Amino acid sequence: MCDLPERLDGATNTVLCAPSMSGHAGGGGLCTELLQAPEPPGSVLWVTYTRSPSACVEAVRSSSIETASLSVIAVGEAPTGADSLSSVSIDSVSTPSDLTGLGITLSQRLSDCEDVVVCFDSLTAVLQYVELEPLYEFLHAVVGHLHAADARAHFHLDPSAHDSQTVDAVTSLFDAAVYVRDGDREIRTRKTLQE
Repeated sequence: MCDLPERLDGATNTVLCAPSMSGHAGGGGLCTELLQAPEPPGSVLWVTYTRSPSACVEAVRSSSIETASLSVIAVGEAPTGADSLSSVSIDSVSTPSDLTGLGITLSQRLSDCEDVVVCFDSLTAVLQYVELEPLYEFLHAVVGHLHAADARAHFHLDPSAHDSQTVDAVTSLFDAAVYVRDGDREIRTRKTLQE
């Protein structure tokens, strides 16, 4: 692991801006790094539009993350392979555009977990189903719920899939943004995001 926790300067919610095809679900392995920085989580909650629950579980289990519990909220298609994941809590939101249902499910999961770290994969996928304004309002509420739950979170966004106005609007909601370009990392905290 690198000096990522120190460079994030205490940020509790981060947007990971990386091409979707950059490996390890975008970000080239930074996802698992963010899940365990600055310390291993008590619980991991994975919200996914792009991966199956079993792929999310495999990503956590194949990394060095040691966690007491793992939960997955699968959005869109019904969970697959759930029968082999008996030790994992799996919820589903069947309609990808149902931000209200997702918000309720996410709030319930946050209240059930302690010392939770959230991976939200991916905002780019959400923007295929909803416009920017409802997503912005949803994220504003979610960031508030995360702060209230004393949770850390990171959200995946592929900046090459959106115009700069969309990327700027989304990143403005977070404490920090990690940009991955050609293997290099650029980290901006809230004060530099607003410059």
